[in-house]
Amino acid sequence: MLEARLWMKKSDKNYLGKGRIELLERIRENGSIHAAAKSMKMSYKAAWDSVDAMNNLSEVPLVEKKNGGKGGGGTFLTQKGEEVIEAFHNLQAKHQQFLNLFANSDDMSTIVQTLSRLSLKLSARNQLIGTISAIRENAVNIQVELTIKAADKIYASITKSSYQELGLHLGENAIAIIKASSMLLSKTTPTIACENLLQGKIIQILSDTTNTEITLELKSKSTITATIANDAFETLGLKINEEAYAFCKASNVILGV
Repeated sequence: MLEARLWMKKSDKNYLGKGRIELLERIRENGSIHAAAKSMKMSYKAAWDSVDAMNNLSEVPLVEKKNGGKGGGGTFLTQKGEEVIEAFHNLQAKHQQFLNLFANSDDMSTIVQTLSRLSLKLSARNQLIGTISAIRENAVNIQVELTIKAADKIYASITKSSYQELGLHLGENAIAIIKASSMLLSKTTPTIACENLLQGKIIQILSDTTNTEITLELKSKSTITATIANDAFETLGLKINEEAYAFCKASNVILGV
């Protein structure tokens, strides 16, 4: 089993780690650096130095002191401090997921192979990041709706086993992957029934001896590219800066997380 510590640095100085996050949580719980240090069995000076370092490295303080008054003084976390704690725990969970990839092996060559797979580049021309805005289940497949930058929608139809393996949830991000050869084009609203219909402006046309590649800028300012045979392109009569439609079936969309 592999283990690793998660540390964050800023300006080449230690900023956040498990111990410092615990210290912030104890300050929130106790309302005092002294009480927080005591509960962690560390010196007040060490706790104060850690808080001082975090405050200095942050754009805004994570911890502030409140002067005495009717309700008494004390130390409290700022909104930024609360955000940092939540973000670190989320990052720590992702870090653990990464380590779990190697849970069944301590062989270095296997680990290197796994890392190579993680850095795999895709040949698919279209890779659009969106937010999962709807999940619909039918008898055979699951249809997942992605919203791209709050403007365009892409639908993917995947098997139930793939859906479970990906662990998809509403509100999370996913990547829609579509081969350029799977995209169809039309100058007017197409009559073919397809789940995905994207309207945009043609911003680039590239041709070789057999095929033409057409790129559209969508409402979301993302781009979608289609590759079609030259004779089909000539029949469509598409030109730069004109509006056009790109469309494909949901089964032609691959989802990635």
